Amino acid sequence: MFNNPLWASLIDLNGANGIVNAVSRPRLVPYGLNDLPAGDPIGAVARHCRNITLCEAAYPVLHLLEVVMRNRIHDAFRVHFSAPDWYDQGWLNPGHMNLVTEARADLTRQGKPLHPDRVVAALSFGFWCAMFHSGYESASGPWPKLLQVVLPRIPKSWRTRDKVKHRVEAARFLRNRVFHHESIMQLVDLYDRHRALVELLGWFSPEARQHLERICRFRATYGDHLVQAPILTPG
Repeated sequence: MFNNPLWASLIDLNGANGIVNAVSRPRLVPYGLNDLPAGDPIGAVARHCRNITLCEAAYPVLHLLEVVMRNRIHDAFRVHFSAPDWYDQGWLNPGHMNLVTEARADLTRQGKPLHPDRVVAALSFGFWCAMFHSGYESASGPWPKLLQVVLPRIPKSWRTRDKVKHRVEAARFLRNRVFHHESIMQLVDLYDRHRALVELLGWFSPEARQHLERICRFRATYGDHLVQAPILTPG
């Protein structure tokens, strides 16, 4: 049993066993559930719920980062290539062009027009991270000349395409774990990872970072640790 947070203190054995059956034992193994008769379903369910609350608290920065990064790149690229459909100007590699084709096909299936703004919105976060690919660093390509256009507040020490690529790939790693319902609570540097996302968002838009910090609950959620209730012994 737990006495903190409040929601954890409300988990009893019957409820925990019901969650195990609903969620599945394999899903809870990373949270400490095992097949032994004396397993700890309450602990596993509590840790699983702790992971959910952390993912929930990480969502605002992931949401804003994905949308802001996409829009910053789109705005800079359409000016640089003098075309709102900059992705159709023959410079994307075949793999990335296939992602554009798939996005168009999805829009067509949904009966939506193939306007550039809709195509851009339909492209995955992985596509936008891939825009920092080394193959796009050339005299005619977007990098490095557009780095300060896309990231107007990036510090000088970080002002290379390769360094930005590592930062956005780190963001994609955490984003995928959160959005695919995987565990993040075991990451020993989770708090630092989140702060790095907030910092990266600020490089794209200081206004977006300021807005985020007014609504973000990650610090409080991260600090609200599971506290196990003391085991009372007779006598």
